[in-house]
Amino acid sequence: MSDRAAPAAWLRAAVHSVRTATTVAGLTLLVGFGAIGVIAEPQPTAPSERLGMSSGPLEDMMQMNRCSFTGFDRTVIPSKAIVRTPEGDTELVTFDRGWDVFSGKIAGELVAVCLGPETAPKPSPRSSRH
Repeated sequence: MSDRAAPAAWLRAAVHSVRTATTVAGLTLLVGFGAIGVIAEPQPTAPSERLGMSSGPLEDMMQMNRCSFTGFDRTVIPSKAIVRTPEGDTELVTFDRGWDVFSGKIAGELVAVCLGPETAPKPSPRSSRH
């Protein structure tokens, strides 16, 4: 009986070692491929960095039309949008066209959504009687 016990123990140890080595190798490959995927994938940047929007006409357009890169509260409905065309032009468009760009129906990139220009307050009838 002791003759059979020795080969069985050795065989169990060998099977356990092979199983452990296979598990470690598989996990190492999984982590390695995951790391390669993260390194190879371009990291997202803020729209202002990607499109160079720190100054100039775009900044003026953003201020005049009360625009936001990140959107507004759910209760606020934008009326305009700024999009970047495939040719690289930046345009102020209707919100509907901006939505079509965002959803992929029209080529381009949605840059910002806007509330539109602030309207001047209307003078009251009393103030015009002077």
